[in-house]
Order: sequence, then structure tokens, then C-alpha cells
Amino acid sequence: MALSSNTKYTSFQQFVDSLIGLLNIAWADFPAAQKTGIRNYYNNNAQYGWIQNNWLPVCPNGEARFVGNQGFYPNDLSKTSYWTATNVTVTANNLANPADGRVTASKLAETVTNGAHNALQSFTYIPNATYQVTCYARALGGRYLYLSANDGVNTYSTIFNLAAGTAGTSSNNLSATSTIQQTANGFWICNIFFTAASTAGAGNYGPGISSDGTTISYAGDTSKGLYVWGNVLTQTAFATPSITLIPNNQLGESFIDATFQVWQTSPVGAGYPCPIQYEILPDGVQVIGVTNWVWNGWLWTYPAWFTAGYPVYLFYRTACPSFTGTDYSAMATYSVDDQILFTNSASVMNFWKCVIATTAGQSPDTNPNSWELIELPQFLFNYVLYKSFADYLRMDAQMEKAQGGEALAQQYLDMESDKQERQQGHVLPMHVATHMTQSPRGYFRT
Repeated sequence: MALSSNTKYTSFQQFVDSLIGLLNIAWADFPAAQKTGIRNYYNNNAQYGWIQNNWLPVCPNGEARFVGNQGFYPNDLSKTSYWTATNVTVTANNLANPADGRVTASKLAETVTNGAHNALQSFTYIPNATYQVTCYARALGGRYLYLSANDGVNTYSTIFNLAAGTAGTSSNNLSATSTIQQTANGFWICNIFFTAASTAGAGNYGPGISSDGTTISYAGDTSKGLYVWGNVLTQTAFATPSITLIPNNQLGESFIDATFQVWQTSPVGAGYPCPIQYEILPDGVQVIGVTNWVWNGWLWTYPAWFTAGYPVYLFYRTACPSFTGTDYSAMATYSVDDQILFTNSASVMNFWKCVIATTAGQSPDTNPNSWELIELPQFLFNYVLYKSFADYLRMDAQMEKAQGGEALAQQYLDMESDKQERQQGHVLPMHVATHMTQSPRGYFRT
């Protein structure tokens, strides 16, 4: 669980070592029921401390998200359950993306196989609906982007020159509507537009590679390929009005616990960011505008204020991970999202989440790619430690000492808040409630 490359983390082992030092009891001497209780204290107090502030390490400020994407994992083409790589080696999180600067762009390196080189995601198209396919691409070794979509009937594509910034060879008369625009860090925003066939159905979409601007099947070179990010498929007509909802559990992105602001441009840039109006719904953040959708009695079309393929920028708090799990067993098999408490070969105890299903004996030590480490951010450590210490004392009927432990825990939490709010000046954006801001949909948000 890497929320930020600059965030410091602590292990559950550090917590246990500190707690047993306060209690002067060896971990092995705790009954099993008390060990379970201490693990619950740890989890519950982490959850409470997490939501007490818009902590910088767990509240991304200006993270780019795509609205209306019909696919999954637009920035991570290594997810083989969604993207099928053909004659390319995919490396996720390889380069800083052009929008928010986080290292989330994927690298597509060619293999030496003679054939097409691409990464495609399956999708079932609606007949006669209009679509836009977007890819942010940067050349590796002088290669061209071959951006395509197939609706089960036709293939719609354009080859983009990522050196000259031009749209070249196209199929199905897309040359007049394909666009390419320069953006940050050497990337180009490339778009193709098409109307699906009247008998459209199962197909695919995604980025491919051309060697020379016309050839898409050739013997590859392992030192050449593309960097890609923002591989988005958007339906621009016949869409539901909720298509501009950013789900809390958007697949491929961190879970949103609370949203504080949405911008049209990056708030970490040199210019003043332009806020976008939004509404908090049970399922996520609904991006809204001053004009409505075009509706002729049957069909929805995107409103003029929304530009598909461009990200919005969120200030939000990620959901706190669950610090729970059964003790690891070498005899057990684990499914994706199962969590365990595991002590590694260095005698460090931590919680882990399974990300690739395992067979018996596949531990975080033997199969690290199958597991994701779950650690507590350093800024919460002292609060969780002393609050759990107080909980243990209360369980042991030491009420007066428990009150002292709780007071010390709150002092540590206040110190972290003071560091951020008073010393660094980082506070939540203010939403002023007046008679003008009480519209049922919150259109006027200041």
C-alpha cells in the first residue's frame, strides 16, 4: 500500500514491540484472546485517527481521474484480467504521467516477434452509438502510436506521428476527426472518433505500435515501443446521465473515502485552478455543470461543458486500509483480497493482502508478487499506540491509567494536526453556506 513515495510507514511489529514495552509483558505471554483484542485495537484506532483530518499523506491533492471511462484500469495495462498484451512487455508505473506527475504511465516494450504489437481491452459496443478513444502516448525509440477500436464489424484506427505531432494513416475515414495535441513530459493526447456499426457488438480498443507510420505488423525491437497513460473509451451519445459520476470504488484507482474538491486544471500547477461543480452521491462524485444534457425524448448526449478524454483533478481522502487478517498458514491457499498476519524471515510481523491467488506455501517471502504489504503511516503511529495502550488498560480495569493513555494519544493526534494546519497552513477548502449555495444540487459551491 504505497499512498505516496514520500510517506514514511511503520510495521505492526513496531507497534507490538512498543506496546509490550509499555505493558512490560512479552508478546508470547499474551493469551490468544488478548492478542486478538490488541489487533482489533490497532485496526479500530487506525480507522478513527485516519478520518480526523485531511492528512497530506493520505489525501491526494490534484490526482487526475477520468470521467466517463467505459473501460477499466486506464493507466495500468499490466492488469492481464482486463488488458491483453500481444507481442509487448508491459511495465506498469514506469514514467511520470503528463497530468498530475505521478509515476503511473505504463511502458509497452516490443518483443522480437514478427506481428502486431498492442495492448487491447475487450468491450461490447452499442449499435449506432458514438464513441471517443483517447490515449496519452510518448514514443520510445521513434515508434508511432497505432490507436484502434473494433466494434465486431469494423476497425477504426489512426496512426499518430509522436515526433511531428500529426495524425496519419486512418481507417474508416477517421483522418478528418482524429486529433493530436502536445502535453507535458513529452506526451501527446491522441483521439479517434467513430460511430459504431448498426450491428456492432463484442470488440476491443487500445494502443498499438507502428514502426514507420504505416506498418503495424513487423519484427519488434525490445528497446523500442511506447509509454502510454489515460487509455480511455468514452461514449458520447446514448449515454446515461450518471456517466459523469466518478465512483468511490473506481477500478484501478484508490478508493475514495471523502471528496473535498474537484478542479478542471491541476491545482499544483503555477496557475490558479478552476473548480468544477460537483455533488456527493452515495456511489461517488457526480461532476455537474451549468447546462444540462441534450435530451430529445430518447437520447442523451454529453453537455457542452464536458470534454471527454481529459481528466479532472480530485482532492480527496483515500479509504483507510483494514489492518486485519488471519495468521498465515503454509497449508492454506489464498484468494485475491484475502488478508493475513505474517511474520517474515527477518522476524517482522505485518498485515498483507493477497493480490494474486496463491497455492499452499506461497508466502510474502516466497512469492512477493502475490502479496501487498499493508502498513500504517508514521504520522498515526503514536496516536494508535497510546490509544491502544489505553484500551488495553481499560480492558484490564485500570480506568485511571487508561484516561492518562487516552489523553496522551489525543495530544499526539493534535500535534500532527497542528503541524499540518498551523505550521504548514494546509486546511480544507471552505464551502460557504448562504441562500445562494443551498440549491438542491449544490450548483453554487464556493
